[in-house]
Amino acid sequence: MLIGVSLGPGDPELLTLKAIRVIKEADEVIVPGENAEKLVKPYREPRVVEFPMGKGREVAKRLAIELVDRIEREKIAFCCIGDALLYSTFSELAEEVLKLNKNAKIEIVPGISVVFSALALTKTFVKKSLLITTNFEEEVVAVMKAKKSGEIAEKLREMGYKEMKFVERLFMDGQKISTDIPKEADYFSLILGVKR
Repeated sequence: MLIGVSLGPGDPELLTLKAIRVIKEADEVIVPGENAEKLVKPYREPRVVEFPMGKGREVAKRLAIELVDRIEREKIAFCCIGDALLYSTFSELAEEVLKLNKNAKIEIVPGISVVFSALALTKTFVKKSLLITTNFEEEVVAVMKAKKSGEIAEKLREMGYKEMKFVERLFMDGQKISTDIPKEADYFSLILGVKR
């Protein structure tokens, strides 16, 4: 299994307990640079694979070829600063692995996002909406507290978000993850709209 481990914004105290456990239990731990290496080293000696700017896809392809068979029988943790899902080198690696084996087992350990860490440090409260982007072309929108989920999904479709993912009571009793959007939902619900 290939596991993308989110290390958070760089503060060793902001690693999650799950990230630490996965780092300790993995058959191999790979990091994409010295900042990630420093966070992992107290728990494990990682292998450093550099992803030079502009050459990340080439490195990801080579690494995917090396790992694709191993992840069938081993747990390989790829640990990156920030969140493994948000503009990360892990996303390139995962894409390349899936090109080689569309059924490859991939898991992601979420972490404390750099964006939310910056909001916390600057005491910036989000009361209406938050756009996270590098190019102002929204690809994924997350609508929290989606109690009127049916109405929200319809509005998102009108805005061009064709793929919907519904999450309710995340990491709580009664957790639900589905592509079927109910008309109404729990307060602890989220709709992800995806443009592809």
